[in-house]
Amino acid sequence: MGDKKASDRTILVIDDDRSELDSLVRLLKKSQYSCLTAMNAEDGIRLYARERPMIVLSDMRMPANDDGIRVLEEVRRIDPEAVVILYTGYGSIPNVVEAFKKGAFDYIQKVQTHIDILQPIERALKFARMQHENAYLRSRLDLTDNSLFYGAVGSTPVMLELFEKARRIALTNASVMIVGETGSGKDVIARGIHYHSQRRDESFVPVAVGALPDNLLEGELFGHVKGAFTGATIDKAGLFEAADKGTIFLDEISEVSFDLQHKLLRVLQDHKVRRLGSLKEREVDVRVISATNQEPDYLVREKRLREDLFYRLQVIRLSIPPLRERREDIPLLVYHFLRQYRHYGPIEVEKISSDALLAMQQYNWPGNVRQLQHAIEHMVTMAQKSDLELDDLPEDILPRQKKMFVQVTEDMDFKQAKAVIIAQWEKQYIETLLDKYKTIAKVAKVAGLNRKTIYRLIEHHKIKWPRHSAAAADPGEEEEEEEELLDEEGLDDLTGEEEE
Repeated sequence: MGDKKASDRTILVIDDDRSELDSLVRLLKKSQYSCLTAMNAEDGIRLYARERPMIVLSDMRMPANDDGIRVLEEVRRIDPEAVVILYTGYGSIPNVVEAFKKGAFDYIQKVQTHIDILQPIERALKFARMQHENAYLRSRLDLTDNSLFYGAVGSTPVMLELFEKARRIALTNASVMIVGETGSGKDVIARGIHYHSQRRDESFVPVAVGALPDNLLEGELFGHVKGAFTGATIDKAGLFEAADKGTIFLDEISEVSFDLQHKLLRVLQDHKVRRLGSLKEREVDVRVISATNQEPDYLVREKRLREDLFYRLQVIRLSIPPLRERREDIPLLVYHFLRQYRHYGPIEVEKISSDALLAMQQYNWPGNVRQLQHAIEHMVTMAQKSDLELDDLPEDILPRQKKMFVQVTEDMDFKQAKAVIIAQWEKQYIETLLDKYKTIAKVAKVAGLNRKTIYRLIEHHKIKWPRHSAAAADPGEEEEEEEELLDEEGLDDLTGEEEE
């Protein structure tokens, strides 16, 4: 099948009509696909088992038992995640229903225009690639790779210790409290604990408890019976019942009121829930993992978290450090998300430049891993080439630093290059002071220049002023005595040229 890129675009085409088969192959090859062909189901199934192409495209109607449904069933028996498209000139609703029930990715009419078949194939290709990426990640998880814990990634000592501790406690039924800033990956660690536990085949039920008011949250957690309140027209099981034998994840537990915290405590103590409006208690076997973005001890002192509930929830505590405290993990995370998102945009992204990686390591990431993940997704989606560069970073990560010195070219002589760099530096310097101090008088004082020079720099570099709608032109400061300072560093020479 050739190299990886060739196999990534390999399609097995099965059709008993030679002219139809040749026509499809010509069309696909023009679109840079590699093709394997078979003229009956038996040969096609054997070819799939040997070559494992990314997509199977099969005629629905072929002689005898060689129909597309048989191809679909056998191929998905070999690989339950196989991507199969069926096509036919004799479409019918029962055929479509049967095909989708048996796992077909798509069911299309025989080609009327090139777009009719190329668009679903492109969708199928993206889907197949994502499945392969997920399979790769799962295979990595099955290995004893210490730098991976479910979807969490890290190789710094603090993260390796965290992963090892999480693996150990996953084998117990102890309640776990995960502490970490917003976006640090508390939900991923919680899912990882469930995945590595004996409950992995049961439900993992995440609950964003801060997203619902108490009157709705109580019904969601514990369920209700018909007539319990206005609008309760049927009996409904709660999320604790849905998580029976599995795991429930209570995110931002401190957002729950004290009254509802007491009811949660009763569930943890008695392992029973009672639906709203019911007198009957139902036993539940649920592991509880909770999370908060604030220190639990502080929450207890501030009476935002019941002390008795806190001790029930924090049998084991896991603390996730913010990304800025483990910058060495950033390249690993970048390539982890690149592998996950590289097919999202119009161009397949393969790598990121060293200067872009360095800039990402120097950024503080207030939104932590989630912000980094979104940044990579944005960069890949907007990418115009296969290698990401410094200029591809989102503006909020490096608003001006990434623009420094970009206008200097190799064909400039020393004086020209110096003039360009000084002009860029002047503009960035004044913009930074204006953003920070808001008024011309304060900027002039900090810079050691007079106001006229600041105004001239603003005009020369076409800097927007006022910088913000709230900024004013120094009210009340015009009457202050201003010391006229000399431009000893040559800043009034806006060309940056030296005297001959």
